[in-house]
Amino acid sequence: MKDFESRLENIFSEQRKETERLEMPEGHTGRFLRKLEQQKPSFIQRLSGWFNDHAAGQRVGWVLSPAICILAVVLLISKSSPEQSLRQMELSYRTSLMQMGSSLTEDSRQLPKGFQEDALYSISSILDEDEQLMALQLPENLSKTEKQKIIKEYYNQKMEGLKRIKTFIAMNDNDSE
Repeated sequence: MKDFESRLENIFSEQRKETERLEMPEGHTGRFLRKLEQQKPSFIQRLSGWFNDHAAGQRVGWVLSPAICILAVVLLISKSSPEQSLRQMELSYRTSLMQMGSSLTEDSRQLPKGFQEDALYSISSILDEDEQLMALQLPENLSKTEKQKIIKEYYNQKMEGLKRIKTFIAMNDNDSE
């Protein structure tokens, strides 16, 4: 190991000596400084300038403070447990499903009696669920991504059923005759 380290150190020292012997082309420093002066100031340089100007620095601070607070809240929420985020996702799906179901229940009142019963039965069979969330019933050995896909597909199928009922209602609506 020592032999390897000494060889490596010799290689670096030789390379250092060789680069020290290299000379830059004539006028290199002047060209470099001219190019540097022609460049626009970077974002960091402009931001630094704003903070150096007291009034502008305060304006930037007032603008950035709410954004930083919002970012902190988002980060805290995203740090929640995977099961909690799955529950939140599932509750969001359930809310959308219930809203659409309520709307379709209201729309089905315009149907003839027989069609109305069919529509209401179909809506209730789609919306009736166990009280326990699906996210809590999935096996532990599934990854969060796999659980998300399963929950999404489950609720997408229910939404698809409600969309079919919506088409049924539209086709059999008393007002459309």
